[in-house]
Amino acid sequence: MTEDILLKNYTTFKCGGNARFFDEPTNEQEIIDDLKYAKDNNLDVFVLGGGANCLISDKGFDGLVIRTAGLAEEINITEDGDTATVTAGAGIKLISFAVKVANAGFAGTEFATGIPGTLGGAVFMNAGAYGGEMRDIITKVRYIDGDGIPHEVGGDDLKLGYRTSVFAQMARQGKVFVITGIEAKVRRGDREEINAKINEYKAKRTASQPLDVPSAGSTFKRPEGYFAGKLIDDTGLRGYALNGSSAQVSPKHCGFVVNNGGKASAQDVYDLIRDVSDKVYGKFGVRLEPEVRIIGEFDGMPDVNVMSFGFKYGEPAEADLVFDVRTLKNPYWVPELRPLSGLDKPIIEYLDGFEETEGFVEGLIKDTSDAIAKRPDGAGKFTVAVGCTGGHHRSVFCAQRLAAGLKASGYHVVTRHRDILKDNADG
Repeated sequence: MTEDILLKNYTTFKCGGNARFFDEPTNEQEIIDDLKYAKDNNLDVFVLGGGANCLISDKGFDGLVIRTAGLAEEINITEDGDTATVTAGAGIKLISFAVKVANAGFAGTEFATGIPGTLGGAVFMNAGAYGGEMRDIITKVRYIDGDGIPHEVGGDDLKLGYRTSVFAQMARQGKVFVITGIEAKVRRGDREEINAKINEYKAKRTASQPLDVPSAGSTFKRPEGYFAGKLIDDTGLRGYALNGSSAQVSPKHCGFVVNNGGKASAQDVYDLIRDVSDKVYGKFGVRLEPEVRIIGEFDGMPDVNVMSFGFKYGEPAEADLVFDVRTLKNPYWVPELRPLSGLDKPIIEYLDGFEETEGFVEGLIKDTSDAIAKRPDGAGKFTVAVGCTGGHHRSVFCAQRLAAGLKASGYHVVTRHRDILKDNADG
């Protein structure tokens, strides 16, 4: 483990500050040691793969960055008739993985032969292109949780959807984990057809994407019913730069924000992303959300105050949005949990033990993001209050998860638990 490491050279945007602590583990035990160190020292953790889908603040990351490039477990292809099972480490480059599978005569990875980043990052965001996605081939994923415990998840439990997965959901909820390896299923194909697809996709990328300029690929998620690049183009922002910055909407593909010459700061890129989103919203009423992960603190981040409270003590008058979480199971009725709060691990484990909890929390995050997006400036100070009966158990748990999700989405979040120290009767 090292300290004060500049991160810009580890990202495809070629900008960003220093990591307070930095490590490149090569096996699961080293990951477990890293996670224990972070937990013992109360450090935030950011897992960095190929650095192809993130924007790291110029102020750096005040925690531990775990770079997974060392998890380059060999790609193994086990054939079984017309299909094959492929296993690989999460730190392997996605392009290397895709090309090796294709060269072995198996179809299914052609879409990925031009996507930068690592296997772990590709699973995290369910990377895709030209009609193919990781969910078409991935069957199992190995990961280690924040307590250093290995897990394996597969099938529908991976929750692979458009640029999301169970791991993206876990990150939004503030959970710490490191993806370590994957298993995929592919089918035998015609080599000429496989190579033809790869060459076709390569030609399309070269013709339409700014591959020679630092970027993080597609900058914005595709809004339902629209294409981000077309909305940006129709807003008149092709080639747009803010205040002469080297950060620019690519003249070649409006869905890409690029860093010309690697001269723009992360703040320059962030400001442009926000400005483009605001301008598109102003013209079309559609709020573009970043596909790139926003890591660390940036000037001008939208301010959100998240507050837990108890309905028995009254709703906060300052709240712009109020959630009632009393439909969740109440830990109050478990005697040994009654004296605890939603910050305590036994309460967290209790509420996480119910299938409906995860979807409920995801709904809180989405509804809050939607409410903020509808504001004219998409920013400003916004206060959301999360209430249960006494403001001690469920509201605290949900407020913490909501705050983590908003922070992961690029908001500056301040959390307060108004009634946590009051009488915890009724939870």
